[in-house]
Amino acid sequence: MEFHQLRYFVAAAEAMSMSRAAERVHVSQPALSRQIALLEDELGVLLFDRVRKRIQLTGAGRFFLTKARQLLCDAELSIQQVREQFGGVRRTLRLGFIGPFLDDLVAPAVREFQQRHAKSKVSLFDLPPSAQLDRLRKDELDAAILGNLDDDASERFTVKRLSRHRMAVVLPDGHPLATKKSINLTALQNAEWVSLSNVFFPGRREFLTECCRRAGFAPRIVAELDSLPLMLATIAVSGGVGLIPGHARKLPHAGCVFVALAAPAVITQLLLVLPKRPPTLEMAGLIALLTERAAELGDA
Repeated sequence: MEFHQLRYFVAAAEAMSMSRAAERVHVSQPALSRQIALLEDELGVLLFDRVRKRIQLTGAGRFFLTKARQLLCDAELSIQQVREQFGGVRRTLRLGFIGPFLDDLVAPAVREFQQRHAKSKVSLFDLPPSAQLDRLRKDELDAAILGNLDDDASERFTVKRLSRHRMAVVLPDGHPLATKKSINLTALQNAEWVSLSNVFFPGRREFLTECCRRAGFAPRIVAELDSLPLMLATIAVSGGVGLIPGHARKLPHAGCVFVALAAPAVITQLLLVLPKRPPTLEMAGLIALLTERAAELGDA
């Protein structure tokens, strides 16, 4: 098993497309597909179901995705730590984030930071919130960008609100309400709901349950996934519905549509989570840039 095979697999799993994954990791699609096939041969299981031009993670693929992300992050972190502790290399700032905010928040802020601080380095870790919090506890991240927090994490860390975002309903494109400009949650009280897993997104199940409770019903949750791309793909093929920040509509979502919620709006927050200690001057500079950029993205 090679690390580049793991990177290709993670990219394909997140993009739910071999072609988009190939663009992301800068290789040809045949090369990426071949390496993933070699990885499947070595594991002795299929990681993807391939139907026409679409791919979907198998049960084994969903299980292995978490492990692959962990292996890649541990490898990158181990290299940095060895260089810093034994090679005299300047310490890298380590920033965790959730995928939808890479291109319009994290990347621009980090790019401007490194223009201002040419000798500083920032490493990015695309991880689900639970993994980010775990690495913050172990001092393996300097900051995390995520959504919901449970009470324990709120007390343990310093939490700064970056922005507020309107939630939207995601429906299969063949759903009777898919052509509406906006709908009320009550219109979906009999629907089967797809959610993000509390294991990976702490507090997300409670958030969905409370939103629906205010609308007068309890959601019937039939699936809980560990990432937004998987949630979108599941909605597209299962006929279920979901509640997702409208900001995520930029993610590939073939087979499903985002529909605005009628008033009152349902709001979620994007949070910057930090250890309870004064930030270094470098970290304070990065926090300021993230805060400034996030203020431009909020829609609520």
